[in-house]
Amino acid sequence: MHLCNLLRPRYLSVVFVFLLFAAGSPLAVTIDGFTDVYPPNIDLPTGGYEIIFVGTMCDGGACPPGTLVEHLVSDAAYQTGLAGALGGERTAVIYYVAGTANSNIIPSYGWMTMNHNAGASAILDLTYGEFVDLSTDFTPSASMFIVTVATGDMYAGPRPVPCTITVTSGRGTAEEATASMTLDLINEADYEFPFANFGGIDFADIDMISYNFDASNVLAVDFGIGPLRTDDTTVPTKSSTWGKVKSLFK
Repeated sequence: MHLCNLLRPRYLSVVFVFLLFAAGSPLAVTIDGFTDVYPPNIDLPTGGYEIIFVGTMCDGGACPPGTLVEHLVSDAAYQTGLAGALGGERTAVIYYVAGTANSNIIPSYGWMTMNHNAGASAILDLTYGEFVDLSTDFTPSASMFIVTVATGDMYAGPRPVPCTITVTSGRGTAEEATASMTLDLINEADYEFPFANFGGIDFADIDMISYNFDASNVLAVDFGIGPLRTDDTTVPTKSSTWGKVKSLFK
């Protein structure tokens, strides 16, 4: 069909609706799609595990002959140039509370996991823009942050894990502001953090975002977080068996 025929009046309404939809449909901003794994842990050179951990882990298939490695304060991974993270920079820190816990990233699912052995507790921080300003304008389409609990066992007990999002805008200026919001993560669901609850923040100039997952007051909780994002899009949750996933990291 010639283009001139396509643009005859009876087709114009279809073309107009299509263009309006394509131009006016806002997309979510992805803060972290969890497509970039942590680097191999430098304290586990034999195993080469792409995790951060606290407590005690075996560097090797079995100990002995492998070496037991302890992190009794914290462990961290700082990365730049990440294609799947806003600004390309991510700082991940896990803090020791009790027992052995770790965090890893599963790109095939777009998940970040936090895993605890029996009797273990820990705290995990993920920060974006810690050293290089994000300088991101969220105002054109977004109105809230979304944290997706894709899988986990926080409902058993129950064992809620408080999640705190902290946002800084206008860093280094007279208008610099920081605000936080906390929600308890319990079920596999999308948790909404409306921008309106972050008082004083200029969402046209966001420079740093951090997520704190506080599992210090619960024991042996395991969960996977889907992409960290804003609203205005739908991210499907992939079905899986959590037992198969967490068994890989304990």
